Amino acid sequence: MKLPLIAANWKMHKNRKEAREFCRAVIEGLPSRDLQHILLAPPFTCLETVVEAVAATPILVASQNCHGETHGAFTGEVSAPMLADLKVEWALLGHSERRHVFGESDELVAKRLEGALKQGLKVILCVGERLEEREAGQTEAVVARQLQPLENLRDLWQNIVLAYEPVWAIGTGRVATTEQIAQVHRFIRAAHGPIPVLYGGSVNPGNIGEIMRLPEVDGALIGGAALDSGKFQAMVAESLKAKGGSEHP
Repeated sequence: MKLPLIAANWKMHKNRKEAREFCRAVIEGLPSRDLQHILLAPPFTCLETVVEAVAATPILVASQNCHGETHGAFTGEVSAPMLADLKVEWALLGHSERRHVFGESDELVAKRLEGALKQGLKVILCVGERLEEREAGQTEAVVARQLQPLENLRDLWQNIVLAYEPVWAIGTGRVATTEQIAQVHRFIRAAHGPIPVLYGGSVNPGNIGEIMRLPEVDGALIGGAALDSGKFQAMVAESLKAKGGSEHP
């Protein structure tokens, strides 16, 4: 994995044809050196298609979730061995939509995290507060609680990337200020050291440069703005330029 890491979470979008077209456009549209900074998280139905489409590149592929157990009576779930069978090496866990739309508790996310890591996956773990929690001054307490499972997994920290995504800024068009972003990223670093920390929350072509110029930010987790291959390519290029790792004009 190369930093900065620019991750595209497609959520419940794209069929296999659209996934192939997106991958083809990105591979053809960006210099090969830029592809090592990209991670794609398609829906389950497109995982094999995307793995095959990027097989000759360093682009990483992640599942949007993963169960903590290897198998069992868990209708609708997928396991780390199933993902490994598709050559998927990453999983996105604890996304705010999983926590707040589908009711995944901190305890359940922790079980998913431990199981995925111990079964050999690398994980992007998402954390973040709701608007009412921020307004009540509870941001750090909420993030600390969501990160508590890391304390029991210190020997696997090299396989973890964190993503700070304030719930109130996801899909709303409302973006945290650069100072708010930097403050939470500094808090995470103070508690957990050099684990990479991405920012997610209404990241788009108009604001990604400013966000990525923050030294505390190691990359971005992008949702809706990453569905268009042209916009995504522009955001990758702008991110690398902001971090001084690109020759793009």
